[in-house]
Amino acid sequence: MEIYVVSGDTFTAEVPREIKEHDNFKKWLENTDNTQLIRVGAFKEKILSQGLVTNAKNLKDGLYERKWKSGLRVYFAIIQEADGRKTLILLGSGKDREQYKSILVAKNELKKYRVVKEDIKFNPGK
Repeated sequence: MEIYVVSGDTFTAEVPREIKEHDNFKKWLENTDNTQLIRVGAFKEKILSQGLVTNAKNLKDGLYERKWKSGLRVYFAIIQEADGRKTLILLGSGKDREQYKSILVAKNELKKYRVVKEDIKFNPGK
């Protein structure tokens, strides 16, 4: 997997082109506005079509965050399915003021999956 450091602690990375949505993420989608839906839709499309995540941050333990200037955040991880396939799972989302709680919920839910931690690494050499 190629990792490209953009600036500071954000990076662009190649990821699996398959997406799974956790129930927490689906609930958030149902209750969000069109502007955020458009942003998240573009994020998902980039993953599905190009296998890329941009402007991401490593939150440790296999959890990553995609953040927009508006304060919107999406939490994701790479997991291994029972058949061996690697999938990007969208665990949750929120805004700046909900960040701490959203991260705790995402980390707790991530414990239910087999996380592939070595597939996205912060590589300052790129």
